[in-house]
Amino acid sequence: MHLNYSTSKYKGKTYKSYSIAESVRDGKTVRKRKIWAIGKLTDEQAEQIKFILKSVKGKDTLLTKLNDIVVADTQAYLDIAVVNEIWNKWQLDKAFDFDVTSGDLPTYTIAKILTINRCTDPCSNYSVPKWAKKVALQDVIKIGLSGLNDDKIYYELDKIHKNQTSIENHLFRRSHKNKPESFDFINYDLSTSYFVGYKCDLSAFGKGKIECHGRRQVLLGVLINDEGYPFKWDVFPGNTAEVNTLRKNINACKTRFKLGGTNVTLVFDRGIISKDNAELIEKAKMKYISALDRNQISSCGVDLKAFKKLKLPKNRKDIAIPEGFNKYDDLYFCDNGIIDEKRLITGFNPCLFKEDRTNRIEKIDFFKTYLKNENKSLKNAKRDRQLDATKGRVVNELKRLKIKKYFDTPTLHPIIIQRKLKDGTIKQIKSFQIEIKNKKSVIEENKLLDGLCIFISNHTKKQGRGFKLKPQSIIKAYRDKTKIEDVFKNVKSFLKIRPFFVNTDNHVKAVYTICILGYLINKYLANQRKETGEKDFLNSKELYSPFKDVDIVSLEDSKTGKSLKKSARIPEATQKLLEKLGMGSIVYGQEK
Repeated sequence: MHLNYSTSKYKGKTYKSYSIAESVRDGKTVRKRKIWAIGKLTDEQAEQIKFILKSVKGKDTLLTKLNDIVVADTQAYLDIAVVNEIWNKWQLDKAFDFDVTSGDLPTYTIAKILTINRCTDPCSNYSVPKWAKKVALQDVIKIGLSGLNDDKIYYELDKIHKNQTSIENHLFRRSHKNKPESFDFINYDLSTSYFVGYKCDLSAFGKGKIECHGRRQVLLGVLINDEGYPFKWDVFPGNTAEVNTLRKNINACKTRFKLGGTNVTLVFDRGIISKDNAELIEKAKMKYISALDRNQISSCGVDLKAFKKLKLPKNRKDIAIPEGFNKYDDLYFCDNGIIDEKRLITGFNPCLFKEDRTNRIEKIDFFKTYLKNENKSLKNAKRDRQLDATKGRVVNELKRLKIKKYFDTPTLHPIIIQRKLKDGTIKQIKSFQIEIKNKKSVIEENKLLDGLCIFISNHTKKQGRGFKLKPQSIIKAYRDKTKIEDVFKNVKSFLKIRPFFVNTDNHVKAVYTICILGYLINKYLANQRKETGEKDFLNSKELYSPFKDVDIVSLEDSKTGKSLKKSARIPEATQKLLEKLGMGSIVYGQEK
């Protein structure tokens, strides 16, 4: 049935006469049969009748009242859809090619689910199935989730770990194909993560940061290219020395990724470089850039005489920069050339010099005041003081201030204090006076290192009168290692890798793999948003905030029980951002 009308003219005006009609076949001819004559209608009345007829005929059209429509449910959607879209753009399903589970929830789908969870609302693996039911995950990935439970997740973690090598190879191939020059400088670094209440053979007590003290931990390693994209990662026992972690990665770069050659430079933090590691890199015909630890500087062969005369300026004057130093950003540098077959560049930061020098003076002065008050307290002791406890208290204060190296071992001189009691008797109390000498030579040696750093490299090839790789390029490459620091900041603060709630080696490694995939997606989204002219939101809650409040809404007619799902209205700014990111069609109901 449909609304039909005929026209007639009267005194130069045209009039419409409406009727409800239907099409009927008469032999080979189709004609209209009038069912109900209505007469004149306003345009609004005509539209209402058309809608009624459409609702009677159509399955997706319902005639109801606004008051009868209720919101049955809302589920987080758009942020999940964004992560899913990036996963698909990187074709990460294809990264899993070893012993992959078949069926409705294959290994790569479980990996995708865990990665989406890490990026949008990280929780423990045990809680993921509950989370999946609360959000619109099933609508996004278009796969039934009835088989998703914690046993399934733990089973697939083993297979995710088995696919680590193939995942690494996949990420390398895609990154290298897209931008080969991004592998000219490869950054490598390590960090720690800890366990709470679980035993794992990989875990051990090691040199972690403050939050790791007293806890079993593991050492996490990662290699990234110059764009910040990871392509190799490892989990080491918590007590592994950093210098012993590089060999495996050098071999992988040379053999598996075919990155050997003088146009590839490994960049890593101070403390990782050693004589053995330097030889390994050179055997692989690769280059490296790093920096020396402070305790290595005095014996590296660089002349530090120019820094003996440096003093804190008075009246806020600038520090006199030693001769032969050139400015690069906030740093002054001097290329020392080749010393013991290594390229050494001295860097001097005036602001850091002031900070180092001032902190040392303030800490030493603070300790002197502490010692004066401690001796005063010991002179007025009301009970016997123990030698070991008293000495330990002083040493601990030196350790707390991190100035123990500037002082000799404390000497405690016994004293006897005469104290008159209420009954008139005299009590003798054993106490001490503390004497401690500072090590002037050590202080003077360390003053030479204030504001100082030494960059080290095997980029020794000459070009003309100078070196092929300029000192500014070496400094920039080392400073750019903040990109790899972003990896661990993102993995720990936003993807919530710590503490580990799994306790088998393979599961620990698989969880780290999932976090690396989560970081990859976060980094890609941050890079894409940055290319549109926005800030770098990598380690900010703003990264997903434009997509957080756009949910899928389930609407239901309370009279008939009929329902439908629809995306909530997308803010104009969010829609424009999606279009800039090439994701304009991912909104529910508009997918490709």
